Amino acid sequence: MRILQIHQILPSFSYGDAIGNYALEIRDTLRAWGYESEIYAQYIHARLHNSAKLYTKYLKVSSPQNILIYHLSIGSDISQFVRNLPDKKVLLYHNITPPTFFGGINDGLAHVAKSGRDELKQYAGIVDLALGISEYNQKELIDLGFRRTGVLPIILDLDKYAQEPDGRIIKKFSDDFTNFIFVGRISPNKKQEDIIKIFYYYNKFVDPRSRLFLVGSYSGMDFYRHKLLNLIRKLELENVYITGQVEFRAMLAYYKLADVFISMSEHEGFCVPLLESMHFKIPIVAYNSTAIPYTLNGAGILINKKKYDEIAEMIYILVNDRGLRERIIQKQCSRLEDFKKPKIEAALKQYISDLIS
Repeated sequence: MRILQIHQILPSFSYGDAIGNYALEIRDTLRAWGYESEIYAQYIHARLHNSAKLYTKYLKVSSPQNILIYHLSIGSDISQFVRNLPDKKVLLYHNITPPTFFGGINDGLAHVAKSGRDELKQYAGIVDLALGISEYNQKELIDLGFRRTGVLPIILDLDKYAQEPDGRIIKKFSDDFTNFIFVGRISPNKKQEDIIKIFYYYNKFVDPRSRLFLVGSYSGMDFYRHKLLNLIRKLELENVYITGQVEFRAMLAYYKLADVFISMSEHEGFCVPLLESMHFKIPIVAYNSTAIPYTLNGAGILINKKKYDEIAEMIYILVNDRGLRERIIQKQCSRLEDFKKPKIEAALKQYISDLIS
């Protein structure tokens, strides 16, 4: 008897990337359930060559009996390849940042973002199931005419966060400073400049013993990074650290040091760092945009207007009012329960069962 095969294809399988990690979690879960499961990609990071295969090799196993999960997050040459395959298709939509954010900063990325949104529409009539990683993404799928939709959040293996953080970073910054943190790639949709402006008010007018960590890769975003560095110089700020991409243990260290997680992002399809902050019991302050309110679902503090000085003063209260801080953290911990691995695996199992039947 032929074992059911459930495979995944994605444009880029990147090391340390949320989508790549998600694909690995899905693959491992499917294998544990007894399915044959592999990951195929157009671009595979050197560290991940043993975990994925070039997408063209999928032609050897493609079959109408297979279930194929396609991770759509950007425009890609392999989109047409996937559409032409005879397999049962599941679209897993991570959302695509609107290209307007990248105009004049990275025109190549603006182009692939636009083509990705065009490609998304072409899947509406050909996939057996379209899943968003958040309710926000599902709503977009429904608005585009996808008939059979659902939600499958990112699977986050919280056990790996128990490993030892980078001790050098902990030692360097262990003091009585208040530490702001944002984790996410340096990108204009993330609006790191707004975080810097909030920190300016906090550092200059509320508490000078404070610092800001902006943790994330700036690959392909040199122009935007220079804009941020110019803003930091203009505001005469000394304690702002743009780390670039860091190893996992270093990221853990920055989370361990943090007193508040702040996001002013204006486009998110899910935002994994919100869950990471919940896990590390860091109170969250986030701008009310796109998938953010869906991921938080009443946890954390949502900001509707970017009044930098008022946000800075509110953060001071949040950091120093122990009762308020504990209430915020408690609600975040309750929300994190909704994203525990067994719950999401149960949802995945049900979607597969429905497709098979």
